[in-house]
Amino acid sequence: MARIGIITCSNCTQEVNCAAVVCLGDMRKRRGFFERYPQDEPLDLVGLISCAGCPTSAAPDKILRRVRSVAEFKIDALHFSFCMTAVCPFLKKYSEIIQEAYPNLKLVMGTHQPVDKRQFMDGLHELLCPAVAPPQTMVDMIRGTLKLPNKVEK
Repeated sequence: MARIGIITCSNCTQEVNCAAVVCLGDMRKRRGFFERYPQDEPLDLVGLISCAGCPTSAAPDKILRRVRSVAEFKIDALHFSFCMTAVCPFLKKYSEIIQEAYPNLKLVMGTHQPVDKRQFMDGLHELLCPAVAPPQTMVDMIRGTLKLPNKVEK
């Protein structure tokens, strides 16, 4: 039985609400980067974590703390989600830090079947930074829901 962890991009999971549905579907169907496992070998998803976010000086410690939450449960491989491999400018640094701390852990650079990387990056950018209209904020939502005027009179 292969024991697997998956790490996703925090921007994708927390900002645009990706639930890793395609990653998990391809794991179940043994497609994409899960084709490497024999069909007759059960896959055990031990945990799904998101990265620690774009780095600060604390990034190495933060990423290792996240990975530890699945690595301590004896995973055989940690799959970096497609979004991590497609858009993360810190992927190389993160993988080096993880590999140094967990030298026996197999790092796999992908989950589901790859899609057009440029199209994915453009679509993600539009979700994170919409060009059509200013992004909505909690204030905008409250004003719209309560039908408050845009400016409060003094």
